[in-house]
Amino acid sequence: MDCLWCNAPNVEESEKKDCYWIMPDGKRSIKVLQVPALNCPNCGIYVSDMMNQKVDEALYIYDVSEYPDEFTYEQLLSAPVKKLFNWK
Repeated sequence: MDCLWCNAPNVEESEKKDCYWIMPDGKRSIKVLQVPALNCPNCGIYVSDMMNQKVDEALYIYDVSEYPDEFTYEQLLSAPVKKLFNWK
């Protein structure tokens, strides 16, 4: 795989990175630990655009309001789905 930023070859997908995100409502920031990332020999470790979008979407879909400000990527994906409507 080639680097998305500099096109260098030999980019590895096995790295994990701790990243900060702002919640969709903009009221708090969180730290998501162990996000799958890429390791480029020139650019270093970074999260791909596709993975960044997956985390953004997960923050909209899953209810992490009871989580502390720091949790793992796996915990994010196992969080309960938000209840947007009160059906009677």
